[in-house]
Amino acid sequence: MGEEEAMVCTTQDTQRRRLEKEKHGKTVDKETQKPITSGTDREGSVSGHRCFVHFTNNLVQPGETTQVNAHDVSCNASSSQKGGQTIEVTRPPYQNPCMMNKPPEISSGQRIDPLSFSMENSSSQMQDSESSKEPTNDYLNSQARKSIGKLIFEAGLEPGILHLPSFKDMVDVLAWAQVSIPTYESIMEEQLREIQCHARDLKKHWEMNGCSVILDTWESRCGKSFISVLVHCSKGMLFIKSMDVSDIIDDVDELAVMLFRVVEEVGVLNIVQVITNDESPYMQAAEHAVLKRYGYSFFFTLCADHCINLLLENIAALDHVNEVLIKAREITRFIYSHAVPMELKGKYIQGGEILSSSNLKFVAMFITLGKLVSERINLVEMFSSPEWASSDLASRSSFRHVYEVVKTDNAFWSAAADILKLTDPLITVLYKLEADNCPIGILYDAMDCAKEDIKCNLRDKHGDYWPMVDEIWDHYLHTPVHAAGYILNPRIFYTERFSYDTEIKSGTNACVTRLAKNHYDPKKVAIQMDRYRRKSAPFDSDSAIQQTMEIPQVRWWSAHGTDTPELQTFAIRILSQTCFGASIYNIDRSISEQLHVVKRTYPEQERFRTMEYLHYNLRLAHCEPCVRGTSGAQQHSRLTSQLGDWISSGQTTSYYK
Repeated sequence: MGEEEAMVCTTQDTQRRRLEKEKHGKTVDKETQKPITSGTDREGSVSGHRCFVHFTNNLVQPGETTQVNAHDVSCNASSSQKGGQTIEVTRPPYQNPCMMNKPPEISSGQRIDPLSFSMENSSSQMQDSESSKEPTNDYLNSQARKSIGKLIFEAGLEPGILHLPSFKDMVDVLAWAQVSIPTYESIMEEQLREIQCHARDLKKHWEMNGCSVILDTWESRCGKSFISVLVHCSKGMLFIKSMDVSDIIDDVDELAVMLFRVVEEVGVLNIVQVITNDESPYMQAAEHAVLKRYGYSFFFTLCADHCINLLLENIAALDHVNEVLIKAREITRFIYSHAVPMELKGKYIQGGEILSSSNLKFVAMFITLGKLVSERINLVEMFSSPEWASSDLASRSSFRHVYEVVKTDNAFWSAAADILKLTDPLITVLYKLEADNCPIGILYDAMDCAKEDIKCNLRDKHGDYWPMVDEIWDHYLHTPVHAAGYILNPRIFYTERFSYDTEIKSGTNACVTRLAKNHYDPKKVAIQMDRYRRKSAPFDSDSAIQQTMEIPQVRWWSAHGTDTPELQTFAIRILSQTCFGASIYNIDRSISEQLHVVKRTYPEQERFRTMEYLHYNLRLAHCEPCVRGTSGAQQHSRLTSQLGDWISSGQTTSYYK
């Protein structure tokens, strides 16, 4: 056998060595027939060639380098150059055993010559590796439980997945060491400890900067009513629990008792506001009872996304708007009910989707209407394409009606464009809130801008719609918390468009008084507020003026409010809050529904309750508000959540009959 042939291994041989295991999980060396403990092959790229590097599973400290032996490296390109260089490969630091299967980092420009390595180097390499410290089995088992647990609870999987042969095969393939498959209970305990640790960190921020309790009221398809309790602070969102309130939804006393328990669990001194999406008279009466009991030391507000959705619902109920929505729905039903247009829309429609997956029903409707208007030319092109002309659907009467609407019904498209002049500014309010780090500080200004945009778009006709906007605005969004956020936002306060009217002043004063308990002296806040209004020291410094538009509002107050500590505390406490509800986070409520609907034994129910707690908190850990809803693979499963009747004809033809 030639020298180069002996030194260069094929890809198949390398992979076969990895799979030749003894019963105790040891790899057999091809030449010596001796077991190699916990070895694996890594695939990398060196100087443009594919190579496979074999490392023993010994722990190497971050940044440590080791020489690569000739028997451990094979390239699929022959080399005419011989001798000379050795290569040092920096091994990545040890992390998770299931995440270590990554290629070694070899810098570009380095070259590997197998003939430059000797058997003595190989022996030295093995001795150095064996002297390195390996992680203990307990540590590896703990890491396995954490990784598998995150998969199970984030995906909402059933515990039976642990007993599937495919799951065991997955673990066998991915594991670098002999890691036993953990029990469901041990995984749950591991994840629960992590989430509880995260919850303790969040609660410290509640005490420091306050929090917003979010009550998400919703109804299942079977007609049962539920409330999910979440808590938001500047560091993140925490899911607390869900409750079946079907039997008490119209009982003021029982609703009040439920709210008492929530306030006590979160801590009355931590709460700045309780955000709801339920404007029913029963909930409003219960809210009054709660405020009375706790001395009006916090506020109840209706979430901004729900208010905008209510406003759009009122607009959709107008006869001329409803007629346009019905025709728009006929177009989407035809497209989503047939395979050919479903396939073609991926080619002709920008983004491949028409329907919005927003969790807010009427927001989703008008986003979808806007998408249809913007894609009209592409729709005409799609229905005129050779692919469509050759399909059986092209000759059907149902298509001819839709095609006439798309191509020739200019009155429909003109009316749709006029409606969007009214609805787009309102949806833009939500986009602005979504994009801002301190949404509560821009809500007032965003609504004022929306009204001005409507006036500009509709001109003399704006007077027909402003009263509809003001009804929702005055009734639900004109609160002391929102007024205080408006005045404490330096980006708006120090501009000409700021309007310091009586409502803003009285609302801010009420907020200062009611939130003061154990946090600051309201009299000092009033004095320091005068310095802020007059833009005197420290608010007149060059850095304070320059950074007004450069950094988030909370950071601005942290940096420039130190000379007015009481006002600084009040400002940060207000601006750290949200004005969104839970719907904007696009969380699937099905697990909570299963918890309360499916009958189980007590131990099974408690286990499922823990699963619910873990699932939603893992999702919320990396979830941001999104008005448009989910995207990508998740979008298709969301389309029917709010716009099911825009896909199939199982619903009535009008929303308001």
